[in-house]
Amino acid sequence: MAERVMEIMPNGRARMNALKNLIVFLGILFMGSIAPGQLVGQEGAEFKPDSEPDGFRGIKWGADISTLKDMVFVMTIDKNAKRYERKGDELKIGKAKLDYIHYEFRKGKFYLVEMWFQGIENFNHVKETMFEKYGKGRIMSEKTESYFWKGEKTDMIMIFDVDIGGGITISSK
Repeated sequence: MAERVMEIMPNGRARMNALKNLIVFLGILFMGSIAPGQLVGQEGAEFKPDSEPDGFRGIKWGADISTLKDMVFVMTIDKNAKRYERKGDELKIGKAKLDYIHYEFRKGKFYLVEMWFQGIENFNHVKETMFEKYGKGRIMSEKTESYFWKGEKTDMIMIFDVDIGGGITISSK
């Protein structure tokens, strides 16, 4: 579907990237707008016991980029934030194939990871893996299937739209 959209629209890849970034941004904005403690007691809003991540794939929140020799610069987000990919990173979550995994560092400290994937089959694999590992997230929207998890040190959001794909953002508080 994404390829068809890119054929029809001029600058299709740029528009798809802008749309992906908007979805992730809105997810982060939504997560940041939830008052601490607001979700306590609401089923599915918190991570299942002992599953809340403290980073991603062995990199702890707050790790300094200078200590990680396997990172490759991807882009600058703003004057304080930069994105990297990890050499040799397996682009999979469970059985799902990912388009990319970006690690974001603010002032040189690891605070966010973003993953992107395409297709309903990949989404079903991602959802199955995420629910099994972290518990069923709280539903944010039914129009675009989206879920969030809110913990003491980590917030996580998963969004999927059949027309543009899906993403997972995991961030440090």
